[in-house]
Amino acid sequence: MKHLFSKLLLVLLAMIIVGCQSEEPLIFSDDKLEQALQEELHKTDKELFLSDFDEITELELAGYGIVSLDGMESLDTLENISLEENEIHDFSPLLEMEMLEEVNINGNPIDDNEEQQSLIQELRELGVTVQYEKEITGSPDGPGGYLWKVENGDTTVYLQGTIHLGKEELFPLNEEIESAYRSADVIVPEIDLTRINPFEVQQITMDLGTYQDGTTIQDHIPAELYTDLKTTMEELGLPLEMVETYKPWLLSSTIQQLMVQEIGFINGVDEYFLARAVKDEKEIIPLETVEEQFIIFADTSPQYQVQMLEESLIDIDTYEEELNKLLAAYMEGDIDNMLSSLMADAEEVEASEEEQAFMEALNDNRNIGMTESIVEFLEADNGQTYFVIVGTLHYILEPHIISLLEEAGFEVEHIY
Repeated sequence: MKHLFSKLLLVLLAMIIVGCQSEEPLIFSDDKLEQALQEELHKTDKELFLSDFDEITELELAGYGIVSLDGMESLDTLENISLEENEIHDFSPLLEMEMLEEVNINGNPIDDNEEQQSLIQELRELGVTVQYEKEITGSPDGPGGYLWKVENGDTTVYLQGTIHLGKEELFPLNEEIESAYRSADVIVPEIDLTRINPFEVQQITMDLGTYQDGTTIQDHIPAELYTDLKTTMEELGLPLEMVETYKPWLLSSTIQQLMVQEIGFINGVDEYFLARAVKDEKEIIPLETVEEQFIIFADTSPQYQVQMLEESLIDIDTYEEELNKLLAAYMEGDIDNMLSSLMADAEEVEASEEEQAFMEALNDNRNIGMTESIVEFLEADNGQTYFVIVGTLHYILEPHIISLLEEAGFEVEHIY
């Protein structure tokens, strides 16, 4: 009996040894998938076996150029897989992976594939978290324009003019613009609206935009203007008493914002791209701060601020007409028309000395500062692509960013 038991044990051991020796290597139809798995398991140029994955629950396979997942269905221990930025057309092998909990498939060419869209829904119904959003693309004849490009070595900077308000029909923009955004590593706005600290902004507003000596706006403007202001604020649904310590420049800004909301405009091009940049996890480097922009208005004289306030008290229908004309000019992409729309008043009346100083601070000086930052990006030549989104005026009103870059020795190409 002892001999029989020992013989059976030897047979069992032999079966185990043979079983190990006879494990078949995994076969993948896509060499790039196999290469990616080898790199992840640190088994470069070696055959892969199912046992290699016994304790593997996560895989990072992004950006390998994988086309097919055939053979991957056997890796049933996997719970989390990153497959974004590949060339995969069929994700059906994922349906056979019973332990799968989460998969990222963004950046694969399936946006127009109805079968794969249904498969994504099926995975989600099975409880799998599928990270996937259709890539936003624009039409070749889509709206917009004001796109330039400048390069230095391996670094590319796209310069995109924006408009700070919009309507649904503005988006998505022309494909030239959308493509430039998608190619960018870094988004460069005037200010980073995604990281605004409300407490800091509130303090800056108090310091630069309000009376702190016990007086109110009524003490600083003519009685007739005060009456008109009070009427306008009531029509816009904000009692003047709530903002009576605001200085004229801040009241002017508040009125324009309330009118824009009343008319029904939505966020403009800047916020459109910034919101996507956050979602796409792109780096954001602002050119300016909120305080720097506020100071431009706060530094004007009391008399000029009163003038700004007077000019803001226009009929809302007239304001809507002006904004629609401006938006139409932007959507057409016509530089001359856009410049004419933005500077219409300046063409009719000769600017005063203070108006000239204000425009110099609002446009000229800022353009010089922005250009210096853009030159730093170019001269660093770190191989990244930048997408600079600032108001269109900064690219078309001299001395504008385009001409300043050319003066600095860079060749700037008007893309669209």
